[in-house]
Amino acid sequence: MLELYQYEISDIYDQELDAHGEYGYDLTRHFEGKRFFAHVVLVNGHYAGFALVALAMVTQKDGCWMEQFFILKKYRNADLGTALARHVFQTHPGPWEVGQMPRNLAAQVFWRKVISLLTGGCFTEVQVTEGWWQGVVQRFNYETAA
Repeated sequence: MLELYQYEISDIYDQELDAHGEYGYDLTRHFEGKRFFAHVVLVNGHYAGFALVALAMVTQKDGCWMEQFFILKKYRNADLGTALARHVFQTHPGPWEVGQMPRNLAAQVFWRKVISLLTGGCFTEVQVTEGWWQGVVQRFNYETAA
């Protein structure tokens, strides 16, 4: 599913295919690390989406960072994204950062809506304009969520 995700964002995130015709995504740190987590969602036994979680790293040092999040198009209107987000936040309570690339407007709309719903509107949003990662970041503490 990572290849599908990378293809979907290829119009807003510049990347090239490798010699095997793949974008490639290094999951080594998720397999070896103690604070990297993968969540997969199934619908009737079929893969429907995933979330990759890492240590907070963009605007804060504590908590979690939603590294990647993807729901297959055919499942997007079924609130599966909200259900997966809720599951991930409940599994890793505490401080959170969720970021979106500047040109990924659909993701910004999705995350503002979902985070507002799951936290009762208790979140802040910042624009990160310097450093290795840039974009919009929502910050919140899921323990205080509604």
